[in-house]
Amino acid sequence: MVLSFRSVLFVVLLTSSAPALAQSLASQSLFYPFVLLLLLVLLLASWVVLLKKRLAEQKPLPDKSDVRDLSFLSLHDETSGLPNKLYLQQQFELWCRSHPNQKASLLLLKIQNFERVNQALGHQNANLVLVQIAQRINTAVQQDQELLILEPQGKQSGKVAHLGGVDFVLWVDASTRQHAAEQIARRLEHNVPEPLLIHGCAVEYQLQSGIAHYPLHGELLSDLIERAHLAMQNRQITQSSTVVFHPDLISYNNDKLGLMAELRSAISQQQLKLHIQPQIALSSRQVVAGEVLVRWHHPRRGLLGPAEFLELAEQMGVIYPLTQWVLEKAIMTLAELAQQEILCKIAVNISSKDLLQDELVDSLELLLKRHKVQASQLVLELKESALVAEPEKAMRMLKHLAQLGVELALDDFGTGFSSLAYLRELPISQVKVDCSFIFDLHRSDTHTAITGAIIDMAKNMNFMVVAEGIEQAEVEQKLVAMGCARGQGFLYAKPFALDAFPAWVKQWSYSKATY
Repeated sequence: MVLSFRSVLFVVLLTSSAPALAQSLASQSLFYPFVLLLLLVLLLASWVVLLKKRLAEQKPLPDKSDVRDLSFLSLHDETSGLPNKLYLQQQFELWCRSHPNQKASLLLLKIQNFERVNQALGHQNANLVLVQIAQRINTAVQQDQELLILEPQGKQSGKVAHLGGVDFVLWVDASTRQHAAEQIARRLEHNVPEPLLIHGCAVEYQLQSGIAHYPLHGELLSDLIERAHLAMQNRQITQSSTVVFHPDLISYNNDKLGLMAELRSAISQQQLKLHIQPQIALSSRQVVAGEVLVRWHHPRRGLLGPAEFLELAEQMGVIYPLTQWVLEKAIMTLAELAQQEILCKIAVNISSKDLLQDELVDSLELLLKRHKVQASQLVLELKESALVAEPEKAMRMLKHLAQLGVELALDDFGTGFSSLAYLRELPISQVKVDCSFIFDLHRSDTHTAITGAIIDMAKNMNFMVVAEGIEQAEVEQKLVAMGCARGQGFLYAKPFALDAFPAWVKQWSYSKATY
């Protein structure tokens, strides 16, 4: 029984008046029993107050096993049981303090297309797959002495950190082997992804990796992880074999990377469309060729012109699949023109990355044979800058294309910086004068003089000259006087759908080229 505050107060008051009470009871026989009872009550009250105070102040001590569980959960991923990002951060800081001025690499591994496993097997079974993959990765790197041991685990040390989701990280000491991380990454990508059996169902998966070097690419763990991610994203988009981060990738923000990722699927989803702009022989006013131009009908961004994605696609190495698609469409159109007895060439732009593809000539030859098109009907246009990166290989490829019978044209002639001696060696037959020289030809004597000099120089090297950007009849007349052979521009037609080109050629011929 616990005494209330009021009861204790009553006992205290009673105690304070004890002398008077004792005097009044001294003559009575109950005096001594009463005093004894009073002392007992006081002792009991004091004991109760003290006990109540101790109970209020006392806090339950956690069980040792509970403390261990909380510490483990805070430093490990709840699904895989591997060290998490917080654990990795602690070990990273310890390593940096104990290894000053030493090089290392952060190797990021990602399970590809894991959302398909989730959709097919459900979240619970997908977690079982994730745990098995995590164990496989950790087992596969036990013999790699360069890897930082995050925690000893008996026979098998923990060398893999789980960042969450499907991302894993290994910390590689690069002091003895400079490319240790790259070698480990290739081995893991090749050896680890074997099918897993879950409830009798074989689950296939792939690993993709990205690498950032310490301290070259960053001194903070967060920066290294981000840059390894960029390297991996760039590799996915460009299908490159390079797994290491490069500073140039910083300029490719997530928006650009996302756009390039969408470009790969845009072809199969029929989002890309080809337009064509005719080329006219200035002397006879006959349609002799047409240049194809690609447009992207993006589902969210709307219509994108070539300037909005082609240069970026070339920089990131995504251009070649697009060029292959354009070439096939152009050759199919040439086959249709031949069936309708229309003699007309089609020009396709190719980039420096296209020109360096070893299979370009073979794939082009196959397309021409498949559609029964003469190689001479196809014109490949390339900029002078496409020859700068690897001039020897570019020259070899151009010679192979010329041997195939394809006509080669140098685009934006007059804006490059190559020597005339080098240009003379190129197996090209025509040059296109950049529209920046043509647009104000009828208004500027300077432009007239420069354009005349460019045309004279091209003719002296036996190149046929095509002028771009003709919009006025006065410009056309000046070009004819200068000896320009062909023209292209709004004066004749704006770019229109490639499918309509055969009909347009017929209509132009029937109208006798009057305007």
